[in-house]
This record gives sequence, C-alpha cells and structure tokens, in this order.
Amino acid sequence: MSIKKVFIIYPLLLCLGGCTGKAFRQNLDHKHPAITLSERIDSIIVDKMNQYNIPGLSIGVIKNDSIIYTKGYGVISINNQKPVTENSIFHTASVSKIFTALAVMQLIEQEQLSLDDKLKTLIPELQYDSKGMENVSVKTLLNHTSGIPDISNYHWSNNNQSDSSLKAYILSENIKLVSEPGEKYAYSNLGYDILGYIVEKVSGVTFEDYVKTNILLPSGMLQSDYRYFKIPDSLKTAPHGKSWLSRNSYQRDTYPYTREHAPSSTLNASAAELSLWMVSFLQTLEDGEAPDQYKLMTNPSTDLSEHIGLGFQLSALGGKKTIGHFGGDKGFRSYLLMVPEEKIGVVLLANCDYDEDFRQEIVHPIVHILD
Repeated sequence: MSIKKVFIIYPLLLCLGGCTGKAFRQNLDHKHPAITLSERIDSIIVDKMNQYNIPGLSIGVIKNDSIIYTKGYGVISINNQKPVTENSIFHTASVSKIFTALAVMQLIEQEQLSLDDKLKTLIPELQYDSKGMENVSVKTLLNHTSGIPDISNYHWSNNNQSDSSLKAYILSENIKLVSEPGEKYAYSNLGYDILGYIVEKVSGVTFEDYVKTNILLPSGMLQSDYRYFKIPDSLKTAPHGKSWLSRNSYQRDTYPYTREHAPSSTLNASAAELSLWMVSFLQTLEDGEAPDQYKLMTNPSTDLSEHIGLGFQLSALGGKKTIGHFGGDKGFRSYLLMVPEEKIGVVLLANCDYDEDFRQEIVHPIVHILD
C-alpha cells in the first residue's frame, strides 16, 4: 500500500471507528412466571428491551382515571449507566403535536381563532411561492392537508434558544406547496411549526410559555417543557443510535433540540407526567360539558384519511378506537396511545432511534392485558 493510499483510508477508518460506539448489550432480568399485572407489563418490556438492545425506556399506564403503573428501565446513557426512572425526561418528538393542537383548540374555544381562519390573514407577512397558499386554513394545518411540505433538515446542532427563533424561522421560509390545500394528506412538521407561531401571534406570549402555563402546568406536568434548556440536568436522558458498520449502539453527540421546531417536535417530558395528562384529558372527553373542539380532535377530520383527527393519529385496537401519536427524532422514539372507550392510556419513551417497531410491540400487548 502506498503512503498516499494510507492517508486516504486512515481518516475514513477513524470516522468508522468513532461511529461504532461501545459494545453495549442490554441484559435485564424479570420474574418468571409473570403473574401480577405489574409482572406481566414488566415481562413484555424487558423482553423487548433485551431483543432490540434498547438503552433506556420509561412507561406510564393509566386506567379508570388512575395511574396504575409507571417505571423506568435501563440507563439514561450507555456512557454513565445512570438508571432511567419514571421521572426521567425524554425528547418526545411528534407527540409534541398533540399539545400544539390543544393550544390551538384552546384559542378556538376562547374565540380568538377558528378552524376556518386563513393562514394569509393570520400571518400576512409570510412568504410563499404558491397561489394556493391563500386557501390554507388552520384546519388543514392541523390535519396535514395544507399542501405545505415537510422539513428536510432540522439543523438540530443549531440549538437556537432565543425567544424570536420560531418567528425568525417561519418568516425566513418561502413556502412552495407540494399539493393544493385539501387535495391530499401529506404529513408536515413545518405546518405544525407554523401553528406554533400562530399561537404566539394570537396569544401575545411565546409558544412555549403559552403551552406551559395553559396546558402542562394545569395537568400536573411541572418538569416537562418544550425548552430543553429548562430541563434539570438530573432528569435528562441521552440520545442513542446504532452504527451501520458494527451494529453497536452509541450515544449521539447532538441532542435533537432547536427552538424553531418546538411546536412540531421538542416537548421534553416524562412518562409519569404524560400519564397525569392522559388521565386529565380522558376525564375532559368524558365530561358532558366538554368543549366540542376537544371531541373534534379525536374524530376523523378529512375524507382523505380516516387515521387523522386534529392533532391526533387515529386507529383501532381489538375493534376499539384509539387516539394518540407516534414520535421519532435523532436518538429518540416515543408512542402515546389512549383507548377512550376503556379509559386506558399507555405512553412509552425511549432513548434510541433504531428498530422502532418495539413501540407497538410493547404498547399494544399492554393495552390488550388491560382490556
């Protein structure tokens, strides 16, 4: 091998070696046979964590207006081995959209907004390159039928923390529709970031302050926040990926946070506090005097897809309607699922971004044993 070839290959080897991470292997124990409800839940989770080599995971389970199970498994980081608890904070990714939609619905309930309000009226300074943008409404943003494209690069490493980050981002875009409003269902994180800016403009406070004050705190979510820099260091978990070369898990260098993507992606929360919110929300749905806006969120909102409400993803399990949302960003996966008919809710938060089917392989069997 010539000296020239050594200099070409050596940096590549350094890069590949640096991406492989430690040879982490999850090996949790659980009781056999699993008899009690907690043992059965524990058995499902431990089996999947060992199978998929998940570093850390937290679970919350509710039924009949009560939290019946919360627990943390594994470690917050494979580098320090500190255990996960039910109070550990995870990046929830698109589970964030539920709370952004709730903020919009609150403003609609207060008659400060309506589902039919047009984006061009709410944000007249918005730049766009498609005449169809004049027909984009709050409703089409909520149910992903606006035609606004998705985000191609989140630039998580920017880590913007300024109060003006969301405004600056939205107003710097020159939006070109990928389809006409109401023509097709096309998932759009940018659409939800725009909704967050609408919340800011209408409420007169930052998006994060509005949600914290009006949604999170009233539900008992004291530590959870869209602003990662507000999370206590003692509760933070680290993101993990898997090397394509060695297939080893490794801790990612960049946490998925930059403030312009708060409305679509950056709620940082614990399973314990999300469980409190699920109890509160299901109680609200049951209330005979609950505002119609909240019930609209949980029903199909467009003929283009039976699986999308207004902020919620809709499905069925065991023949019963479910509402919730999947979440996934660099280093994290999440899944929040509720069965209103049975007053059941399960939330799963994990600090890895690979083999993501573990979410439903854990959550769905837990729902089945609660039926």
